[in-house]
Amino acid sequence: MDRIDALRLFGRLAERQSFSAAAADLKIKQSTASKWMAGLELELGVRLVERTTRSVRLTDAGRTFLDRSEALVAAFDDAKRELSERHAELAGPVRLSLPVVFGRLFVMPEITEFLRRHPKVRAETVLGDRYVNLVEEGFDVAVRVGIPSDTSSRGLKVASSRRLLVASPGYIAAHGRPHAPRELRRHECLVHGDPSAPSAWKLSRGGRAARPVLARGRAAANNSEAVLAMARAGLGIALLADWLVARDIEKGTLVTLLEEYEAPLAPVYLLTPSGRHATPVVRAMVEHLCTRVAARLEAFLGEPHAATRRRNRSRAPTR
Repeated sequence: MDRIDALRLFGRLAERQSFSAAAADLKIKQSTASKWMAGLELELGVRLVERTTRSVRLTDAGRTFLDRSEALVAAFDDAKRELSERHAELAGPVRLSLPVVFGRLFVMPEITEFLRRHPKVRAETVLGDRYVNLVEEGFDVAVRVGIPSDTSSRGLKVASSRRLLVASPGYIAAHGRPHAPRELRRHECLVHGDPSAPSAWKLSRGGRAARPVLARGRAAANNSEAVLAMARAGLGIALLADWLVARDIEKGTLVTLLEEYEAPLAPVYLLTPSGRHATPVVRAMVEHLCTRVAARLEAFLGEPHAATRRRNRSRAPTR
């Protein structure tokens, strides 16, 4: 008697309440089913089912054992499938949606590496900062910075990034350094998004939130690299991800502001469609990105960036 087969039979008996029906489901003889069940009960030392002339019902011990039994069978099936997929050559399509800047810097290199390892996989990658509906638009995987609101997808948080207030040394020399969030109201704030509906910059210090500052200014862009370019040019103050401004801070082309305050972390989510069976290719891509994107982000930032940021605090010009 194979123990997993006996447990699988027990689960079918619990659902079908009939030896003949359970045996038919598993494509075995009814006499074989009876023998497996008797062997399982003998090994456990308890009676799991009560047999009558018309049906089968679980005993109290059987009801207690059922959940554990089904979990064991499911775990075995999952492990067997994963082993099979790992040893089989991956082949087939995967369609991905990525944010433009984060995707180019941290996700595309990992997709490229995945394709290099699996030459029979075909990948279509669409870069855009618009939130897509994975189900309606036919995407298998999406990476998004920020908390997802799409109820048709399930998300896995793979990383988080800080957001920093930055400006160029030239801007600070000309306009001064803000010393409190409320002082941002008299500065040019570079808006990332729709200028007609500017977002509130929410900052906190020591766990206490300051009053949100409505980011306003004469320059706005719907792309973070465009906002970064305007900050470098001295057009105003920007609130941008640490990974985007890290190299500029190291070089001194940007300096950080209000360092004692923190903006909410920007989570990075990997999304897949709810209710859709993922192919082996999609599952392998998701597993690869889950482990590698965060590692690439951490390696990009590193301790040198943090040290440089501390040095910038002391050397930034003030007025």
